[in-house]
Amino acid sequence: MLPALLFPLSAAIDLHASIEWQIEAYSAAAPSFLSSKAIDHSCVLGFATILDSTQKVLRNGTNGWTCMPANPSGPASEDGVWASAREAAPVCFDAAGLDWMKGWMARKKPLMKRDAFTPTALPPSAFARDLGFDNTDPFVTSKEEAGPDQWIESGPHLMIDAFTSDFSLGEPYTMFPGTDFAHLMIPASGYYGEETTLSPEELLDLLMSPPYIYILAALVLLLASGALAGGRGGSKAGTQLA
Repeated sequence: MLPALLFPLSAAIDLHASIEWQIEAYSAAAPSFLSSKAIDHSCVLGFATILDSTQKVLRNGTNGWTCMPANPSGPASEDGVWASAREAAPVCFDAAGLDWMKGWMARKKPLMKRDAFTPTALPPSAFARDLGFDNTDPFVTSKEEAGPDQWIESGPHLMIDAFTSDFSLGEPYTMFPGTDFAHLMIPASGYYGEETTLSPEELLDLLMSPPYIYILAALVLLLASGALAGGRGGSKAGTQLA
């Protein structure tokens, strides 16, 4: 009887150790148009690179985005295999986010060239919430070890950089404040476990209200300044070539 009981467990371990399962699990953290190879091979957005927890490349991507597990404690099982996608705590990030993640996994201050964009567990996803963190300590992943009222199991969100550290207000807040890994969390619908569906009009009203309108304005300015800088650089290079 014992071998029969163990078979499903061993089968799950074999499955979760496979490259195919890891690619699907880790890429689930971002919208499919950024992470998936299956949508459309001709898509101009391409698809993300997938890394395992040792930063070994499981799949080379084409769009500059990367997905990988972000649980700094590693798998709980002795065989080194994640029990679930939720335990792996996958994230996807742009090129600057890779610098943040390298620091995070090495537990060293990340050397950032600019702010990074890191979508985490955005719907549709194989898991609704991350494994949980102490909001003030980047490496506490146990509710029992977390500080009083600092434990948060995050739903869908986008990570950027700095604000209030109170996550109970429903507004963007800073996670891991005062540490080298401080970043801005922007809760999305369903973040606190609620079932919420916004109409297009309600979503537009939300985005046009503080603090979201200020964040959108800041992003537009950042993008505009980058485009202008790139244009000047291109003009200068053209002049030199001429």
